[in-house]
Amino acid sequence: MTDVRLHVDDEDGRYRAVAEVEVPGTPDEVWQAIATGPGIEAWFVPAEVEPREGGRFVTDHGVFGNSEGVVTAWEPPHRLAYDEPDWQGPDTPVPPWNTEILVEAVTGDTCVVRLSSGFLAGGDDWHEAIQGTFEGWKGALRNLRTYLTHFAGQPITTLLVMHELPQGTPAPDVLAAAGLADARPGQDVETVSSAPRLRGTVEARAGRSVTIRATEPTTGIIEVGSIEWNGTGVIMARGPLYGPHGPAVREQEQPAWESWAAKLAAE
Repeated sequence: MTDVRLHVDDEDGRYRAVAEVEVPGTPDEVWQAIATGPGIEAWFVPAEVEPREGGRFVTDHGVFGNSEGVVTAWEPPHRLAYDEPDWQGPDTPVPPWNTEILVEAVTGDTCVVRLSSGFLAGGDDWHEAIQGTFEGWKGALRNLRTYLTHFAGQPITTLLVMHELPQGTPAPDVLAAAGLADARPGQDVETVSSAPRLRGTVEARAGRSVTIRATEPTTGIIEVGSIEWNGTGVIMARGPLYGPHGPAVREQEQPAWESWAAKLAAE
């Protein structure tokens, strides 16, 4: 398959976003990418995974905080599941949010990854929350495929800039300011001189952001743009950098993106 496939599974309270993608790699290689902290950071967000049923599963979402979970299924290299019981905050009674990832070999060096995220029961009142996960998981699995295709096994360093505007303030047109307003999948692009340096090939465009498979200032998968969070804009530049130069590049480039985002927010 050439892209991530998405649908909703809605039956007897099991309201879930389901996505699947074909990726290169053996089941053991794909398992390392979906079931270890460094592997998950390579395509999603920084994470910590205790490798056993009952173990901790923690993902770091920047300004949105950490999400704490517990592993409910650990069957390497084919099945991982975890529950996040407090996904709405510790004082809000909600059914646990469950995510399951399945790995199935198609050939000796190709697998299908199927991710299902939502509720095992009691999800009837949370349809909007499930709908909101669609684009996020689509982008994450697309990044998984890009990582395994081009960068598998390389060291990972996360660039994470999320500049939150004052409450109720919408985000400016970040793509226009970066010179990426006309960026489309498959195009080779680079940011304008007034923005931090970024060059590469557009992997995807969704909403008000683009995801670029970067070649400069180093290799990586960087999303640039903005999102709205409870009516408040967030300017972002985020994603994994690959290779041994990642830490040095982040040390130089993250302050540049933070300064640029703050200046853009003040205009």
